[in-house]
Amino acid sequence: MTDLRHLSTAQKAVLLLKKGLSPRASALRGDVEYQQLLALWRADPEFRKLVHELAPMLDLRVVDALDHAIILSPLGPDSVFAATLTDVRRGIGDMPRGALALIHIAIAATFFPNAAALTGAQTENADVSASPTRVAALLREHCQRLETQAGDPELEDAGLVEAWRELARMPETTPDGSPRAALSSLAGMVKLVLNQLHEHGMVQTLETAEGEVYTATPRYRLQVRELAANELFERCAGVLPGFLDAEGR
Repeated sequence: MTDLRHLSTAQKAVLLLKKGLSPRASALRGDVEYQQLLALWRADPEFRKLVHELAPMLDLRVVDALDHAIILSPLGPDSVFAATLTDVRRGIGDMPRGALALIHIAIAATFFPNAAALTGAQTENADVSASPTRVAALLREHCQRLETQAGDPELEDAGLVEAWRELARMPETTPDGSPRAALSSLAGMVKLVLNQLHEHGMVQTLETAEGEVYTATPRYRLQVRELAANELFERCAGVLPGFLDAEGR
């Protein structure tokens, strides 16, 4: 562990950004350095300003700072930290891009059923848990509603029309076995994506009497809020009643 007393303010700022780039890093897991750096962030406005100034030099933007982590995002699509389609699809087999986008929307809508839940204004929804089968059921509903928008050129160009029609034909039950086998059902595909989100610190897993369920982390809430500004995401999500409604956003 680095002795922060021996570091300059600039070095501390860079170290905090480095911590933020690690999706699994958390001050809640006994990382004393991270705890001290976040305490400095909260206490020293000049330090916060320096972190904000240094982040763009690394093609990063500070989204927010939580009690246990600083949340960063790529400054643009050309950032070395920007996720490519290959990165996103790694470990989830041959899942079509459109299907992957719709699954992500269904997962977000499950954890945050309305705008108040997404912004944190409606705290009773803060600890919503989700199973792959529950998300799959919402995904099927989502695809059925999207059918009413058939002919929308923006959705056609994004490859979503064929994706939702293909998903709507799939069974909801999930087979056990390899990722390739999981791609034959809605719940199986959802589980692959949820496991990928878990690897990046976006969701946590819990064992319940009904089996394994997932809960969203504060990091994921902030990421969804960032994604909600995407016009295509908003257009697709808009067919789900209440999700990303204008009131409270």
